[in-house]
Amino acid sequence: MKSITEYSWPRNKVKSVDTRKRDLVIRISDWTRDKEEPAFDVEVYKAGVYDWNESQSFTTKSSGKTRNEAKQSAIDFARSQIERLL
Repeated sequence: MKSITEYSWPRNKVKSVDTRKRDLVIRISDWTRDKEEPAFDVEVYKAGVYDWNESQSFTTKSSGKTRNEAKQSAIDFARSQIERLL
């Protein structure tokens, strides 16, 4: 009997995500434990291509925002990108 782990079906650990020409992918990374520039990164991939102009970082240290403020800004930005690009 196979044991159930955090990577068992329906979850599946992958090295990368294959995107298609109609995909909009929003990737949000939590870098708030980084000492030099804590931030939430919101990356936008359209049709499998990363678009720097459509992406943004929400820092804490250089912007003077708290972690929760930066998180909320990242959420709001991701939501606006989805509404605009989808």
